[in-house]
Amino acid sequence: MKTLLKILLPLLLGLLFLFFPLLRDLHFESAFIASIIGCFYATIVLAKKNTQPFKETVCLTGFIYVIAIPLFINALFSGCLTFDGFAFWILLPAPSIFFGASIGRLVRKMNFPAPVFFSIAILIFCSLVIWIIEFFTLPQVYFFNHVWGTWPGPIYDETLRISDSLLFFRWITVLWVILIWILPNWTKTTQHKIITFLALVCLLFSYLNLDEMGVITPHQTLKKELSTHYQTEHFNLYFEETNFTDKEVEFWALRHEFHFEQIVNILEIDWPANRKIESYIYSNAWQKKKLVGAKFTSYVPIWLSQDQLHIAKQHLEGVLKHELVHVISKQFGNTLFNGSWSIGMIEGVADAIAKDASLETTLDQIITADATFPSSQEMKKALSNSGFYSSASSISYTTAGSFVNYLLENYPVTSLKKAYPSNDFDNSYPVSFDELVNGWHNHLETVEIDSVDRQISEFIFSRRSLFQKQCPHAFTKEQELWDNYNFHLSKTDSLNALKTIEQLYELNSNNKLVKREWLREQLLQSNYATALYAFDSSDSLLTLQLLKADALFLIGDISSAQELLSELKPRLESTSARNFKYSYELRSDSINWNAFLSARYKNILPPTNKLDLLSTPTKMIVTSKAMELERRTNYLSEASALIIKDPISPHWFDIYEEMIEQLVVNESFPEADLLINSLQQLPLRERYHERLSELKEWRDFVYSEYQTTNNPL
Repeated sequence: MKTLLKILLPLLLGLLFLFFPLLRDLHFESAFIASIIGCFYATIVLAKKNTQPFKETVCLTGFIYVIAIPLFINALFSGCLTFDGFAFWILLPAPSIFFGASIGRLVRKMNFPAPVFFSIAILIFCSLVIWIIEFFTLPQVYFFNHVWGTWPGPIYDETLRISDSLLFFRWITVLWVILIWILPNWTKTTQHKIITFLALVCLLFSYLNLDEMGVITPHQTLKKELSTHYQTEHFNLYFEETNFTDKEVEFWALRHEFHFEQIVNILEIDWPANRKIESYIYSNAWQKKKLVGAKFTSYVPIWLSQDQLHIAKQHLEGVLKHELVHVISKQFGNTLFNGSWSIGMIEGVADAIAKDASLETTLDQIITADATFPSSQEMKKALSNSGFYSSASSISYTTAGSFVNYLLENYPVTSLKKAYPSNDFDNSYPVSFDELVNGWHNHLETVEIDSVDRQISEFIFSRRSLFQKQCPHAFTKEQELWDNYNFHLSKTDSLNALKTIEQLYELNSNNKLVKREWLREQLLQSNYATALYAFDSSDSLLTLQLLKADALFLIGDISSAQELLSELKPRLESTSARNFKYSYELRSDSINWNAFLSARYKNILPPTNKLDLLSTPTKMIVTSKAMELERRTNYLSEASALIIKDPISPHWFDIYEEMIEQLVVNESFPEADLLINSLQQLPLRERYHERLSELKEWRDFVYSEYQTTNNPL
């Protein structure tokens, strides 16, 4: 009966897991919980009795793994079973159970008073106290622990894989189990002494190589990996020298200082003298994942005393200002971890100031375009941790951001800073929380929206959170190859990018997204005949048909290319997709078509004295390519002088924005001013007005820096 109960209880627990998102998956989260349960249960049992400790531990391990039976069946039938999920269940619970058992057995053998209490106290120290020390001293967001195994990083990085670091750390756990198990009798035999000595030596060498094996990443290791240091008034930037040109370093150093000035002014912060922010800029998301545990999630460890931010180079443009808000808002955060007890509040402040939810639509327009406004109760939930994480990050950020933006525009910033640490609105604002929400609703009712706003809002609010997905951690072979392909692209490794996309195309040639990328790679490598041979009757998508026309033009069959383009013209003119708006004009004659394809596939730009022969769309694409290729100074200045003579269109706002940013850094202020003034005359979208306003601030900031540098007192 007792044995049956030991099987039924974990089986019922496994069935209970099926009702909870993430836990129902045979993956990391359920293995994590099972490790904690198994470790503490084993230490309690072994602290009480010592008759057959090893056999007892093996039996306990079996009982804990009964939890996995319902999860395994569910994963099998839902198609969510993965190698990594299975491996997490092998590597997390079993070593933890034996670790807990060895602690309980040791305490019992050493005849400590209250062995159960003492054993639990040791495990609490190992699982919690050691983690707290690491949490408040190391910049990483991944952790390893003998009790609960590992925490692989932010929950927004949905792909969780078994790493060499986890295997190495579990090797250390096994060494501790062997040492603790044999410790009470280590002097009895020569064999025991040898095993004890070997375990100690292996542990010593293992702990000396923790950072080398990726178990910890101290600040020294980060600064060694990102070995180039660039200093500004408020920042210490760390990056790899080979990953940045001198112009890029100058640009991003200025952007750091620019956003810093914006944020301290908005939040009315008196920044402490000589307080520097460390900015770690990684070559790509994959390097960041390896070093600190966060792949596509940029982050700020606000709980550390040293101000710092961690961003991959590819994400700088989109998140730098957002992440800097987190750093600067530490100045009015709570005393424990320099933030707010509400994740929604932390992210809401950052989103309200950065306004980076969309390049086309404002925060308020995104919320207004949704069917109903969040009620006061829903806003309280959105600003709580459970409510914030139960929605997709984009939804939570946007909702909280719009609300906080309303507070910043209608109440003193001191009220927000007072409410921020404890999420206490009622004691910080002159009106109740319900009245604040009602005022926000009244403001939203005055916001004008259009079809673009509705589309973007629908897209954002249709996203599912990690908790809502059927197989949140599933990672197929196709996804792995796609991830590798993007990794090679981020390193500009064209050879390996081509090899990887060819593997993916061979695996799934019917996937049109894969085929599109494969075709582009063939054109980049001048494999025009190979690309043309791959087209068949099923390739009716406009994107693929345009690639076919481009391949025909590049191989020299101009007449066939023009004939195909003529056939596509009615479809191009009738489509509502904005990315096809200028597709025909870019290819309208051989001069424009050749200039467009040379820039896109050969990185060859037409001389600036030939730019006036090109249509406006071709000029814009060529200029964008020039900025991508770092040919910014003379080429950009001359190109902008020609572009400003053409009719200015809001459709090219993204390129105008980049041009102005770079012209300002190049100290081409007259050209930048001409573009800014021209854009001000247009009937722009509200979000474009926000972006244009920031461009003017950027121009004034850099000009002020330029004046200070060239005319020192």
